Amino acid sequence: MSGQRIAVIGSGMAGMSAAFRLREAGFEPTVFERNDRVGGRIWTAEQGGYLMDLGAAVYLGTYREAIQTIKDVGLGDELRELPAIGAMPKHGEVIEFDYAKPIRTTLTTKALSPAAKLKAIKLAWMLLRNLGNLGYADYAKLEAVDNESTLAYSRRSLSKELEEYATEPLVRGTWAADDGESSNALMLWSIRNMLVPTVFSLDSGMDALARRIANLVTVKLSHPVTNVTERDDSVEVSYATPDGSGERTESFDGAIIATTAKPALSIFPQMDENHRTLYETARYRGLVTVALGLNRQPTDRATYILVPRVEDADFIAVIADHIKAVGRAPAGKSMYTLLGSHEYLHRSWDRSDEEILADGVACATRYHGGDVAGELEQHRIVRWEEVVPVIDVGRFTKIARFKERLNPSSRVQLASDLDRIPGVNGALVSGMDAAQRIAAGAGSWGASSGKSVAVTGAARA
Repeated sequence: MSGQRIAVIGSGMAGMSAAFRLREAGFEPTVFERNDRVGGRIWTAEQGGYLMDLGAAVYLGTYREAIQTIKDVGLGDELRELPAIGAMPKHGEVIEFDYAKPIRTTLTTKALSPAAKLKAIKLAWMLLRNLGNLGYADYAKLEAVDNESTLAYSRRSLSKELEEYATEPLVRGTWAADDGESSNALMLWSIRNMLVPTVFSLDSGMDALARRIANLVTVKLSHPVTNVTERDDSVEVSYATPDGSGERTESFDGAIIATTAKPALSIFPQMDENHRTLYETARYRGLVTVALGLNRQPTDRATYILVPRVEDADFIAVIADHIKAVGRAPAGKSMYTLLGSHEYLHRSWDRSDEEILADGVACATRYHGGDVAGELEQHRIVRWEEVVPVIDVGRFTKIARFKERLNPSSRVQLASDLDRIPGVNGALVSGMDAAQRIAAGAGSWGASSGKSVAVTGAARA
């Protein structure tokens, strides 16, 4: 495949994964990114000695493909596997869960009554029956549990207590989801893949993987792509230049569009009906990230707290970054990341960062005590309008049908976490799959001219 040039639009995990695997297969990928950094919804920022993961928080133990990619790009020395202890507030008390001992924890926890624990046997049995179907590749067998919401299932088969203190906080805290619309299959997937005894992290931050791949391939930052056109013998990619000199159009042998739904629909008018149906029906949940660096010696045990809606309408999770990773806070200090809900994001859209910070400090004080306001050294606030795709009832079934209809021979492939379970590993696997489709179809392509021409005027539709 030497000499075949592939454009990759988007430098999130899907795009960077695709670029790396294309490079491995002998292609020459060029990544176009509209922002001034790589990583997309994975973003790590250094501030005052604190390393803040402002987007995705951890690599889970079930993220086999992501962990393998980390090793493949030469970041194995940075990879850390650390214990994960969960927690949940109930009536003012923060109750811990040791996921290394799930049976003992379930039987002895004070978070659930004996009656609720008996009801939970139904949930455990349902999980066991579907265990082999809860991966990243094939969702065809999930149709039987993709037919009602988490809330509807919980109220029909479990209890109000389990809904309020088990199933709802699980999908809310991990996906910013509304249990009234999210598929029950998502809840089962979350139990299988999220409640794990260890988490992985990278010493230099969650986005270290994207940054490492960016050193291996050609990346054009601040180059927003405005149009992609598939020809019989090439793919034309039009993009704006950061110096404002106008638009350029460049010819490639193929392309992978690895963006969220709206940009993909906008830049690729030729999108086939299969993709268009999936992308036009996509919806996203947003959230607010509040990172707090404190000058306090940490005393925590819990890696993260999942917060039930009945306990807090605003914040869905609190992550102790100094526990989940190495080097996130200076010695003797601590750092927390608080996640505000989708609803809180929109309720607070017109509020100042100072007001958001005050809410975050109050939340951290409730769950970790002390004088958080007085101990605060650094903070960062990010409002994410689109961060997690909605997996509503029937979505897994729709994804399964979509994957059956993919055209592997197209010069333009798409990758995102829309075509599988959302998140870091889902996006990474989608990028890998798109790269494999390009590699499979490229043998029949003729080489493009690879020419680049300047085009003046407004961006093409």
